Amino acid sequence: MSRRPTTHELEALIAAHAAELAALKAENEKLAQRVLHLEEQLRLERLRRYAPKSETLKERIFNEAEQAAAESRDDDDVEAVAVPDTGLREAPKPAPKTRGRKPLPDDLPRQRVEHDLGEDQKDCPCCRNRMHRMGETVTEQLHVEVKASVLQHVRFKYASRLCDRTALNTPIVTAPMPAQPLPGSVATPS
Repeated sequence: MSRRPTTHELEALIAAHAAELAALKAENEKLAQRVLHLEEQLRLERLRRYAPKSETLKERIFNEAEQAAAESRDDDDVEAVAVPDTGLREAPKPAPKTRGRKPLPDDLPRQRVEHDLGEDQKDCPCCRNRMHRMGETVTEQLHVEVKASVLQHVRFKYASRLCDRTALNTPIVTAPMPAQPLPGSVATPS
């Protein structure tokens, strides 16, 4: 015959389960805090790596000093002091940075030098039809002799109308530029 547990044994068993449950809840809470901490670290690292480097972020990192200053402003109810007009102009905002080389001045005279493909090169390498002129590429160089001027090298671009309508990709052929003494420079041999 199986013996029935006594009330003291049942109470001890319930207390042991309650202690075990409390330990599991504490460990669960500790792990949840660790997950929150790691997620916050990940968010901050992503912000540091991918966010704009400006101080005017829309979603900024929490700053306790800013909150304390805002609360003290609310508590003081002090009117803002008017700053006297000094008569100086406001500082001009800096121009945005542009990439690449600055264009040559517009007031310099320009000479147009055209580079075209030979008649035998104006046939499409794909379909062998005659290609039409579809545009041009203009490269400017500073040419200095007695007086400075700008040489505009115009290289014509050609494409086939048949390939343009029927082919998957249209070959575009541009006239070659003559060899330059300083490639990528705006200076001419002179």
